[in-house]
Amino acid sequence: MLRRLRDESGQALIEGLLALGLVVLVIAVGIQGFAYAHARSVALAAAQDGADAAAIEGTDAGTNRADALLHAAGGVGTALSAATTLSGNEVTVTVSGPPPRLFALGLFVPNVAASASLPVEGYADNEVTP
Repeated sequence: MLRRLRDESGQALIEGLLALGLVVLVIAVGIQGFAYAHARSVALAAAQDGADAAAIEGTDAGTNRADALLHAAGGVGTALSAATTLSGNEVTVTVSGPPPRLFALGLFVPNVAASASLPVEGYADNEVTP
Protein backbone atom coordinates (compact mmCIF):
# COMPACT_ATOMS: atom_id res chain seq x y z
CA MET A 1 0.00 0.00 0.00
CA LEU A 2 2.83 2.40 0.88
CA ARG A 3 4.51 1.66 -2.42
CA ARG A 4 1.33 2.53 -4.28
CA LEU A 5 0.97 5.90 -2.47
CA ARG A 6 4.54 6.90 -3.37
CA ASP A 7 4.00 6.16 -7.03
CA GLU A 8 3.96 9.46 -8.99
CA SER A 9 2.70 8.16 -12.32
CA GLY A 10 0.04 10.46 -13.74
CA GLN A 11 1.17 13.46 -11.70
CA ALA A 12 2.41 15.31 -14.78
CA LEU A 13 -0.94 14.83 -16.48
CA ILE A 14 -2.84 16.32 -13.54
CA GLU A 15 -0.42 19.26 -13.26
CA GLY A 16 -0.72 19.88 -16.99
CA LEU A 17 -4.53 19.90 -16.85
CA LEU A 18 -4.49 22.35 -13.94
CA ALA A 19 -2.09 24.63 -15.81
CA LEU A 20 -4.21 24.41 -18.96
CA GLY A 21 -7.31 25.40 -16.99
CA LEU A 22 -5.50 28.41 -15.58
CA VAL A 23 -4.30 29.48 -19.03
CA VAL A 24 -7.84 29.20 -20.46
CA LEU A 25 -9.19 31.30 -17.58
CA VAL A 26 -6.58 34.03 -18.13
CA ILE A 27 -7.33 34.10 -21.86
CA ALA A 28 -11.10 34.35 -21.21
CA VAL A 29 -10.63 37.23 -18.78
CA GLY A 30 -8.33 38.97 -21.27
CA ILE A 31 -10.82 38.63 -24.12
CA GLN A 32 -13.62 39.97 -21.89
CA GLY A 33 -11.37 42.91 -20.99
CA PHE A 34 -10.80 43.71 -24.65
CA ALA A 35 -14.56 43.52 -25.33
CA TYR A 36 -15.18 45.94 -22.46
CA ALA A 37 -12.54 48.36 -23.77
CA HIS A 38 -14.07 48.22 -27.26
CA ALA A 39 -17.57 48.89 -25.89
CA ARG A 40 -16.21 51.84 -23.90
CA SER A 41 -14.54 53.21 -27.04
CA VAL A 42 -17.77 52.88 -29.05
CA ALA A 43 -19.74 54.58 -26.24
CA LEU A 44 -17.28 57.48 -26.09
CA ALA A 45 -17.36 57.95 -29.87
CA ALA A 46 -21.18 57.92 -29.85
CA ALA A 47 -21.28 60.45 -27.01
CA GLN A 48 -18.85 62.79 -28.77
CA ASP A 49 -20.65 62.55 -32.10
CA GLY A 50 -24.00 63.04 -30.39
CA ALA A 51 -22.71 66.10 -28.54
CA ASP A 52 -21.54 67.60 -31.85
CA ALA A 53 -25.00 67.09 -33.36
CA ALA A 54 -26.78 68.33 -30.24
CA ALA A 55 -24.70 71.51 -30.05
CA ILE A 56 -25.69 72.45 -33.59
CA GLU A 57 -29.18 70.98 -34.12
CA GLY A 58 -30.67 70.40 -30.65
CA THR A 59 -30.99 67.70 -28.02
CA ASP A 60 -33.17 65.34 -30.06
CA ALA A 61 -30.66 65.38 -32.91
CA GLY A 62 -27.87 64.55 -30.46
CA THR A 63 -29.70 61.56 -29.04
CA ASN A 64 -30.68 60.33 -32.50
CA ARG A 65 -27.10 60.65 -33.79
CA ALA A 66 -25.64 58.79 -30.80
CA ASP A 67 -28.25 56.02 -31.13
CA ALA A 68 -27.52 55.73 -34.86
CA LEU A 69 -23.81 55.33 -34.17
CA LEU A 70 -24.50 52.71 -31.48
CA HIS A 71 -26.77 50.83 -33.89
CA ALA A 72 -24.07 50.95 -36.58
CA ALA A 73 -21.55 49.44 -34.13
CA GLY A 74 -23.40 46.14 -34.23
CA GLY A 75 -23.48 43.79 -31.26
CA VAL A 76 -21.35 46.02 -29.07
CA GLY A 77 -23.80 48.91 -29.12
CA THR A 78 -27.09 47.04 -28.88
CA ALA A 79 -27.33 47.19 -25.08
CA LEU A 80 -26.07 50.78 -24.82
CA SER A 81 -28.44 53.75 -24.81
CA ALA A 82 -27.96 57.49 -25.19
CA ALA A 83 -29.51 60.41 -23.35
CA THR A 84 -29.06 64.14 -23.93
CA THR A 85 -29.40 66.89 -21.33
CA LEU A 86 -29.31 70.66 -21.74
CA SER A 87 -27.97 72.66 -18.83
CA GLY A 88 -27.74 76.39 -19.42
CA ASN A 89 -25.59 76.90 -22.46
CA GLU A 90 -24.06 73.39 -22.42
CA VAL A 91 -25.37 70.17 -23.90
CA THR A 92 -24.26 66.77 -22.56
CA VAL A 93 -24.73 63.40 -24.23
CA THR A 94 -24.36 60.36 -21.97
CA VAL A 95 -24.11 56.81 -23.28
CA SER A 96 -24.43 53.99 -20.78
CA GLY A 97 -25.39 50.36 -20.47
CA PRO A 98 -24.07 46.89 -19.80
CA PRO A 99 -20.99 45.72 -21.71
CA PRO A 100 -21.10 42.63 -23.91
CA ARG A 101 -20.57 39.41 -21.97
CA LEU A 102 -18.66 36.91 -24.02
CA PHE A 103 -18.34 34.19 -21.40
CA ALA A 104 -20.64 33.15 -18.58
CA LEU A 105 -17.88 33.38 -16.00
CA GLY A 106 -19.88 35.31 -13.42
CA LEU A 107 -17.27 38.05 -13.39
CA PHE A 108 -18.10 41.47 -12.09
CA VAL A 109 -17.88 43.70 -15.14
CA PRO A 110 -18.95 47.31 -14.53
CA ASN A 111 -21.39 49.07 -16.80
CA VAL A 112 -20.05 51.16 -19.65
CA ALA A 113 -20.59 54.89 -19.22
CA ALA A 114 -19.26 57.75 -21.33
CA SER A 115 -20.32 61.34 -21.73
CA ALA A 116 -19.35 64.36 -23.79
CA SER A 117 -20.27 68.02 -23.32
CA LEU A 118 -20.13 70.99 -25.67
CA PRO A 119 -21.43 74.54 -25.58
CA VAL A 120 -24.60 75.13 -27.58
CA GLU A 121 -23.82 76.88 -30.83
CA GLY A 122 -25.96 79.80 -31.84
CA TYR A 123 -26.10 83.52 -32.27
CA ALA A 124 -25.86 85.89 -29.35
CA ASP A 125 -29.03 87.79 -28.44
CA ASN A 126 -27.70 91.11 -29.72
CA GLU A 127 -26.32 89.64 -32.95
CA VAL A 128 -28.20 89.90 -36.22
CA THR A 129 -28.46 86.78 -38.33
CA PRO A 130 -27.43 87.21 -41.97
